[in-house]
Amino acid sequence: MSDFLLDFRDPETRQKAQSRAVSLLRFCDDTQTTVLERQAFTLVLTRVDASEFWGPYEDPSLGRQLLVALAGRIALDQSQWDAASTMPGPGGLACKAIAKLYHEKGIDALRALNGNFIAFVNDQSAAALHMVTDRCGMYLAYCQAGTENPLVYASHPDVLASILGESKNWDTTSMAEFLMTSRLTFPHTYYRNIRGVEPGCIYTFALQKSSVTRGSRRYFHFNFNVDSSATEWTLAEELAAAFKHAVKRRTLPMLGPVGVGLSGGLDSRALLSAAGQGAHIRAFTLFDEENSEFKAATAVAQACGVELVPIKRDFEFYGNTAELGVRISGGTGCITCNHYLGARERLKELGLQSFLTGCYCDYLLKGLALNTVEGKLSRIQKLADFELEFYDSLTLFDTPAREAVLARLTALFPEPANRPLSGRDWLEVERKRTFPLAYEEDLAQRVIPQRVMPWYVPIVDNDILEVYLKTPARFKLNGSLFKKMLTLLGPPALCRVPDSNTGAPVNASWPRQAVHRYCSALQNRFANTLRPRMATAGSWPNWRHYFRHSRVMDSLWSRPNAVARELFISLIGEDNYHQDLRDYLDADPLLFLRLLTLKIWLDQRTA
Repeated sequence: MSDFLLDFRDPETRQKAQSRAVSLLRFCDDTQTTVLERQAFTLVLTRVDASEFWGPYEDPSLGRQLLVALAGRIALDQSQWDAASTMPGPGGLACKAIAKLYHEKGIDALRALNGNFIAFVNDQSAAALHMVTDRCGMYLAYCQAGTENPLVYASHPDVLASILGESKNWDTTSMAEFLMTSRLTFPHTYYRNIRGVEPGCIYTFALQKSSVTRGSRRYFHFNFNVDSSATEWTLAEELAAAFKHAVKRRTLPMLGPVGVGLSGGLDSRALLSAAGQGAHIRAFTLFDEENSEFKAATAVAQACGVELVPIKRDFEFYGNTAELGVRISGGTGCITCNHYLGARERLKELGLQSFLTGCYCDYLLKGLALNTVEGKLSRIQKLADFELEFYDSLTLFDTPAREAVLARLTALFPEPANRPLSGRDWLEVERKRTFPLAYEEDLAQRVIPQRVMPWYVPIVDNDILEVYLKTPARFKLNGSLFKKMLTLLGPPALCRVPDSNTGAPVNASWPRQAVHRYCSALQNRFANTLRPRMATAGSWPNWRHYFRHSRVMDSLWSRPNAVARELFISLIGEDNYHQDLRDYLDADPLLFLRLLTLKIWLDQRTA
């Protein structure tokens, strides 16, 4: 969707930064740039979606002197869009809606904004600029650390580092953390002096003639209010209503054609059933072969009465977009999660003005961020003892970098000293692992669409967050609450379509679930052993097969970079660093994927 640069420095310095930001943030040929100049600041905005909805707005009313701009997207009800259309003058409807809220109730009204966004309100009569960050941290801002009043903010850490002369001032602990865990700890970046800005806050910049000062206040806290008397079905009903409302806000006919990314799992079918039928709604699925996942997606679309557009991936779907994907994402999310960039042109051909995915349902609603263990026979999940490793594997190196990373992780997670953890403890662990959302392991799948595609994510909706804060961890295990919600959302035929992850219908009993899971695991093992190929039974490719045969990925890995080689040896140890990618594929393929992502990023920094 968008990126931004906000610069409060002197006009000459701002002009140079503006030109550089416009160049660096032009990731695609259709990127639109808007530069808003004021005496005290310059705001650069880039977008790839419709300006009539998302563009800035300047109130022409006499004496108001108000400028409103938006990075990302907010979600509104139809009545709010209608009210926004009554605001005078040209400009984006979403920014008109923000202006209307500000006029009626002041800055506190913006506490209720909904979505993945950063909103800017310049009230010239009050000599102030307000910057509102979203509560989930899906759309993040970055600034320079170590100063009381940072004067430059941007949505992309690499762009900010380039503008501030920090491009080579690397934080090697962050690089080691990515190689060990597939993620970084907020607010750290790959740069020593670049930090993420806190989500859920209103930052107010007082625009004095000779200086700019910043104040801030948090408007959103993750205050869990679990009702011990609530049943799963009670919460499932609340969640179903919230989920449907969240999707409805993002699929209003006035917003244009909508695409729903569809797999054979549960998350995307929940989106599609919540969206309902409409001429402006269609589903799309990415596939290598018409496997069981493809058949499940087809059956889900038929059950929901929605057209399905199949998009076949070519062999180098991931390799051909790897370098651009790393540049867009900043190299802090494994590049094999770059699922949508290769389909960008096809989705544009479909005329989609928005596309929805079920991202983060696993984190918020199905306990992905918890430590769990499954019964050997029943396959039923239970909470386990706390460990630092949870979703992706934790790879520990025998180098000094190990201790620096572990010190960072244990500072964030002191929980082992409190075993056994209470239900409240687990919710806090989940919160720290999940938020800000733009820092989780698979962020390439989310941040890349957020910057260059019309991505409109429902899970960040305020209504869903309200139910999330009420939900105990135990209801998330085995997808129990989510499945109950799905039976309330969708037609019976939808629940009869097997979940491609388990092979069982949504409402199957646990013995049936266990049997299907064992059968599915055996089929996958036989397929990979007897006839290994690119396609799997699921939605993801066979990465081992792909990297053994991909000329593009082999070229990216073998491209000489003495800086990267020296850095990798210092971080992971010479014994663990190999120049032949095939050395990793059987022993530690995940480490290779992390190394390749970081190497591409280093190639771009040292070229």
